[in-house]
Order: sequence, then structure tokens, then C-alpha cells
Amino acid sequence: MKQLNILALTALVACTACSTDRDENPVLSVPSDGSFALYAPGITANTIDLDHSSSLTFKADQPNYGYTAPVIYMMEFAASEDGSNWSAWQATETSNENPLAITVPTKEIAGAVTSALVELGREEAEFPLEARVKARIHAFLRGLEESSSIYSTEALFTATTSYVLPPVPSLKFYVVGAQPGWNADAALTALLYPEGGDVYTYTTKFTGAWDLKIWSEDDLLTENWDAAYGCIVDGDNAPQGAIVNTDGQAIASPTAEYYTFTFDKHHMSYSWTKLDEQAPTEYTSISLIGNFNDWAGDVDMTQVTPHNWYVEHTFTTDDVEFKFRANHAWDINWGAAWTVSGEQFAAVGVGGGDNIKCAKGTYRFYINDITNKMCVVPVE
Repeated sequence: MKQLNILALTALVACTACSTDRDENPVLSVPSDGSFALYAPGITANTIDLDHSSSLTFKADQPNYGYTAPVIYMMEFAASEDGSNWSAWQATETSNENPLAITVPTKEIAGAVTSALVELGREEAEFPLEARVKARIHAFLRGLEESSSIYSTEALFTATTSYVLPPVPSLKFYVVGAQPGWNADAALTALLYPEGGDVYTYTTKFTGAWDLKIWSEDDLLTENWDAAYGCIVDGDNAPQGAIVNTDGQAIASPTAEYYTFTFDKHHMSYSWTKLDEQAPTEYTSISLIGNFNDWAGDVDMTQVTPHNWYVEHTFTTDDVEFKFRANHAWDINWGAAWTVSGEQFAAVGVGGGDNIKCAKGTYRFYINDITNKMCVVPVE
């Protein structure tokens, strides 16, 4: 049985440091794999059509770590066609802290099963396919994934699926805080930039005091403060820490300087990376220009936080091509080989790069002139 010092957990959860480690400290016991049971939903007694169902809800016993601490539960799936030759385990993105209701969208399960069957040699043209599927829970303590990681017992069922690539959507999260402001209208102008793998960043000069919380798009639109993501201790300025979205508190940067703030939703953690360059180039303006206005006249953006620019604009013609440029001149401009869509709303700009392509409609535009990261979000 693995063991973990409780003071290490307490330091993480309370965001405090412990300078000593005494032999008499109590220990947190990490259970063995398979020490807690997973229960599949009753519907899995039948063959599950993953193409025509929305989600499956699993239940599990709570693993006994010997200490009350927040546990993260994530589902993994493997597949087999003959019941003996199994694929590797395929992780899904959805996580939960309630072992009695671990709901996973079937599109994530279908993606995992598709990947598993492709690993076993199946090709896209052979789908839809029926497979034996086994499920398990990956459980770990928040912020201590590597040292507290364990797996549940397995549950078996049969499922059919079309060829479904694993979903890798970038969600939309917004900064609300000391800048741009503690309200929904201000937060809408400060989108975190997706990095892939459920990781999001924001680079600017932070204040060093109660800098931010994070709102999902849905919670921003409803101004739901109860679900805002934050740290455990209000005003914590540690270089990294755990993220919670129940009673989340304001996170502060370690100092009042330029940092990249990183939000890892998958592991529910955050970190600060101080920029080497603390005096980045300043621009008097960043704007949009393109064939929508005959490449003449600029749609100026607003600098909502240092080096982060925003504007909402409507294109009234089809087949739009545009670029971002600085100071209403062409010596500094950003483009990308990118066609904007609801799924492809983010890119990294290239100096003097290709024209960005976009359909008619209303969009929110974001660009960071330090990182060259850009987002163009359709307004529905």
C-alpha cells in the first residue's frame, strides 16, 4: 500500500508551506488498485448504441484514503472485438467529484472506443462496429495525481459506434478580476487562449493582488459566481496551486509584473510563469483590416488589459479575408493559414502571415500582441 504524508496534502489544500517533516506526522494511506468498486448503469445490460444516446452515469464506492480530501474521478475505457484481445485504456475528459453520479457524454465514450478499435487494426470504412467495452475509474486527490493515483474495479458492457474521433474541443473560459473588471461585461472581453489538452493561458501585467477568477462561458452569461473557478484561499499568490469551482477564491499573481497565467482544467490546477521580457513593445493601436472594407480603414480594437486587445464586429459580406495590424501600418501585422469556425476559433498569428478567412456574421476578436495568440469567436 502506498503512503503519502498528510502534511503535504494539507500544504497543498491550505496553500501554506510546511518547513519541517517530523517522523510523528500522521500519514495518508493510498489504497491499492481495485480496492473500490465501479458500478455500471443498468442500461448496460443491453447493447448500448453510442450514436443514439447522450450520456451514461456510473457509480462507485468512495476510495478510502484514510483522510477527508477532495477526490477527482475520471473515466477510462478499453475495447475488444473478441473479448480477449484488449486495447490500451483510453481516457475521457469529463471529471467529477461525486462518486455516486459520474456522468460521461457518450460522444466521449464513442471517441475512446473508436481509438481503441483503431489501435486493434480497424479502419474507418469498417465502422459502425460492435465491441465489448470495459470501463474503470481513475481516481486521485486534487493536485496530487501522480502520488495518489488509483483505479477502480472494471465494469463490462457491449456497445456499437460509428467512427467517432475523440473529442478535443477547446472550451471558452474568461478572466474576471482586478482587470479587466469584476463583472460579466468586462470578463467577456478577456478570453483565455486555448493551448490544447484542456489547458488555457492569459498573458499580461498582473496587479499582484486579487487578480482573477475564471468563468466558463455559461456561467459568465448567467453571472453565476457560485461556479466561478478560483483558488482555495482568497488572495493566494503562490506560484502554483489547486483550482476549485465551489467557493473559488480570487487568485493573485506572485508579484505585480508580467506573467503567463496557466489554467489546467484537466488537472484542476493553475500556475504562474514570469516573463523574461518585462518591457514588451507597446503599440498605440491594434486593428482589423481586410477585404470587408477594401483594405482601407481600420476597425480599432480596445486594449482591455496590457497587451490584450478586443473588439466585436460584424462582417456583412461572404468570403471575408482579414488580418490584424499594429499602429494602422503594415510593417507589423499578423495573419494565419486559418479559416475561422465555431470549432476552430483560435490560432497563433504569424508576422506577415496569410490572410485569415471568415464567413459573414458577428464575431468577438481577441489578440495578445506578446504571444501573437488570436481568437475569433462567433456570436450566436
